[in-house]
Amino acid sequence: MTALSKIRLRYFALWGLLFLCLMLGVESALGLNLPDRVVGWTLAILTLTGWLGQAVWRHRLDLSALFGPFPTDPSAWGTVLVGVLALDLLAEAEFHLLLPWLEQVSPWLADRYLKNAVSLTGTTEYLRAAGSAVIVAPLVEEFFVRGLMYQRWAYAWNRPVLALLVTSVLFALPHGHVINAFILGVVAILVYVETRSLWAPIGMHAIGNAITVFGGLPMEAGFELATGGTSSGVVVGWLSLIVSGLLLAWLLRRCWGALYEPLPYIEHEQRSEEISNGEEAPDDKTAVADRA
Repeated sequence: MTALSKIRLRYFALWGLLFLCLMLGVESALGLNLPDRVVGWTLAILTLTGWLGQAVWRHRLDLSALFGPFPTDPSAWGTVLVGVLALDLLAEAEFHLLLPWLEQVSPWLADRYLKNAVSLTGTTEYLRAAGSAVIVAPLVEEFFVRGLMYQRWAYAWNRPVLALLVTSVLFALPHGHVINAFILGVVAILVYVETRSLWAPIGMHAIGNAITVFGGLPMEAGFELATGGTSSGVVVGWLSLIVSGLLLAWLLRRCWGALYEPLPYIEHEQRSEEISNGEEAPDDKTAVADRA
C-alpha cells in the first residue's frame, strides 16, 4: 500500500498550532521581539519538519520517490524554460494592464498586488532575498504543495484536475499577485507530472523568483526592438499577454495527458520496490520516450 493512502494533511495544522504555541512561549519567556517574517518562516519550517518527520517514520513516506530523479532529458528543461517565460510575460501583462486598472477601482487591491514587490539596495539584502526567494521558497513550496498536497488529494479523490485547481487556489491566496500565483501553481503541477521529477518545478520556481528578485527580463526593450519603435505600456501589456497565452496553451497541450497517468510518487515508489525485490526496473529515459 502506498504511503499516499496513509498520510493526513489535516494533521499539518495541528503541528503548526503546536509549534506556534511553543514559539510564542519561548519569545515571551526570553523577551524577544522577532520580525513577523522571521516568525512566519521559522514556524513554517518547524511545522513542515515535524509533520514530515512523523510521515517518514510512521507511514514510510519515501522522499527519494517524492522528489524523483533529477531530469537529464533536455526536453524536460525546455519545458521548464517555456514555463518560466510564460509566467514572466504574464507578470508583465499584469503590471501594465491589471495594476493600473486596480489603482483606479480598488487601491487596496493594488497595494495587495504589490505586497510581494522587493526593493533591494545592498549586498546583504540581495543575499537574503536570494536565500529566501530563490532557494528556500521553491524547495519548501514545491515540496509541500506540489509534492505532498497535490498528490495526496489527487490520490484520495481520484480527480487530478480537481486536486490541481484546489491546490493552485490555496497556493495563490497568500500571494499578492493572485492570478500569476494561481497560474504558477497550475504550470508547476503540469511540469511535475510531465517530467516525473519534483526538481523540474523547483527549478522553474527558483529561476522565476531569481528573475523577479534581480530585476526581471527586459521585456519592454525586446518588444520595442521587435516593433521597431517605442511601445507604450498598454501595447507591451497586450503583447505580453498574447505571447504568454500561446506559451501556456502549448504547455497545456503537451502536459495535460500526464495528469491521468499514475502519480509520480506512486510510479517511483513502485520502481524502488521492484529494485529492492531484485526485479529489473525500466530506465527513466525509456519511460519518458514511451510516454512521448
